[in-house]
Amino acid sequence: QKSRHADMKSVDRAVVTRNVFAMAMKVADLIHCSRPLELHHKWVDLITKEFLQQGDLEREKGMKISPGMDRSQPPGPLQQVGFTEIFVLPLFKEWRDYARNFGSQGGQAEILCYEGVEKNYKYWLHASKSKPKPRPPSDDSPV
Repeated sequence: QKSRHADMKSVDRAVVTRNVFAMAMKVADLIHCSRPLELHHKWVDLITKEFLQQGDLEREKGMKISPGMDRSQPPGPLQQVGFTEIFVLPLFKEWRDYARNFGSQGGQAEILCYEGVEKNYKYWLHASKSKPKPRPPSDDSPV
């Protein structure tokens, strides 16, 4: 602990503050990944719908369709697994570790968020290995 605090004294506080705020914004943007599965799934459905609409616009304009935004190849659980492994888990792990050392209450809230991300990640991992179950069509269905 002492060496970590000594290192902090030698770091430019403005740089640290900017980095912490940037990280906080990213965590806030992805906080749904830590929420109960039903709420997280609603966010994933809304984001998927938005991405597919963007892909539709790109197709209409004759542009190359961005990855994960092509309605003819709709994203699924495996895409969530990759996104979580590459972006979400590392971000929430660093946020948790930062809060443990420098946050209030030993980072208890951030620990719970990280555990929520892990729980949802396990769901997506299992879903990516399972045979897809048909979802009932609805007006607000993303696909």
